[in-house]
Amino acid sequence: MVCLDTDFLVAYLRKDPTARSKLEELDLKEEPLHTTTINAFELYKGAHKANDTTNGLAKVDKLLDAFFMLTMDRDSAKLAGVLHNKSNSIGDADLLIASIALSNKQVLITRNKKHFEQVSGLMVERW
Repeated sequence: MVCLDTDFLVAYLRKDPTARSKLEELDLKEEPLHTTTINAFELYKGAHKANDTTNGLAKVDKLLDAFFMLTMDRDSAKLAGVLHNKSNSIGDADLLIASIALSNKQVLITRNKKHFEQVSGLMVERW
């Protein structure tokens, strides 16, 4: 199972051919696609900064409708607490994304592989 990071989702929204190709590849494998509520927050935050907020929000809504949404639960919160002192240089939002992906046994699809590889046990794949 895979969890798509914000950088991937933004690239897809911007019609990046590499992101689109990766999504097609995952679709052919019938891979269930996930993202986290933290990634959703980052997308909505970006949409509110856009010149055309209404259009940006609509695009984010449509995109997120296509994915299973992983949420912060007690297990991932506990894991984030453990990881905080070991991996806090990656920032709180990314630490939460990593802990949610890790606690749900997801491979995180990101271009920020070097950054996320600081989280012990997290499976990371560069797209």
